[in-house]
Amino acid sequence: VPEFDFIIIYAEDITAKKVINKFPDKNPNPVMRIGTNGELHYFNDASNYIIQIWGIGLNEAIPQEIIKNLTKPNSNDTRNMEFEVGDKTYYYNLVKIDEFDFFLLYGTDITDTKDKERILGKLSKYFSPQVYSSIFTGELDVNINTNRKSLTVFFSDIKGFTTITEKLEPEILTELITYYLTEMTNIAIEYGGTVDKYIGDAIMIFFGDPKTEGIKKDAVSCVAMALKMRRKLKAIKKRWESFGLTEALDVRMGIHTDVCTVGNFGSQDRLDYTVLGNGVNLASRLETLANPNEILISENTYNVIRNDIRCTYIDEIKVKGKSHPIKTFQVQDLILDKSDRETIDFESDGFSLMMDKEQIKNKEKIIGYLKKSLNHLKH
Repeated sequence: VPEFDFIIIYAEDITAKKVINKFPDKNPNPVMRIGTNGELHYFNDASNYIIQIWGIGLNEAIPQEIIKNLTKPNSNDTRNMEFEVGDKTYYYNLVKIDEFDFFLLYGTDITDTKDKERILGKLSKYFSPQVYSSIFTGELDVNINTNRKSLTVFFSDIKGFTTITEKLEPEILTELITYYLTEMTNIAIEYGGTVDKYIGDAIMIFFGDPKTEGIKKDAVSCVAMALKMRRKLKAIKKRWESFGLTEALDVRMGIHTDVCTVGNFGSQDRLDYTVLGNGVNLASRLETLANPNEILISENTYNVIRNDIRCTYIDEIKVKGKSHPIKTFQVQDLILDKSDRETIDFESDGFSLMMDKEQIKNKEKIIGYLKKSLNHLKH
């Protein structure tokens, strides 16, 4: 100031102006500035599609579903959202700028990712969860590859289902069989079974691949699954009765434990993850021989589960491909504790008795000893 021979310096804090005015117009992703009441103050070029679909202009309110997130408490002052806008899907990151009392809304177009997820979701319907997971984690290669493993194989079908189908309209039949298969499949997944295939009303499931808990646990899980399926039939039957069906809902089940070949079979263009071998054939044969609502297992399976599942010996059967007859057992129920294992272990002065009914091979000989012991006590 010449008149007074000194200089005046004016200072201004332009930080806010830099933040507001240097808005990222060149950002390839949508960025918007939102007021605390949900009004749109500014947006970059990449946001044009969103703004057009929303049908709003500057200083107008953004959609209510986003405004709701403005007041949500968050320790990091950051809220993450996912919304569909038109035919696109965006992942939004809402950041509170406390110094200037507004929000920045950052968007990322994830349409391609969501489309791939939807496709994978549809593909997952064609695989057992264990197989699907193993394929997409890289544990299973998508090529022809098989292994020999000890598996427990399960088969079931509905007795007289063909007769039932002749009485139903296609829509009702589809609804009923879908409900039945869904309930059975949910139980199989609960117990860790790999659902191999549906053959009409029949179901094939195996335990021991691609995940295994060991031969014994796999077999016990398979039989426990079958027991729960049988209990579930009561609820399913009520659903069927509501459609006017008077026929009994009877299911036959067969289980066998054996070494089988499991893996990807097929051609270079189409693969099927399944299990093959005599063990599969025997499980299927047991299912056809089972009585209605009976769980019939082989001696192989019985020997593995005998301490955990109560079973009754049924008979011997001859099976094609086997040189000797196969003993079969009917599954009764789970053995819940040691006292249920049909064992006796008692000792007193001059007397000792230990008996495990499951281990006895010659019952008549044991009965003879017991009678002789009783005669000694009486006299």
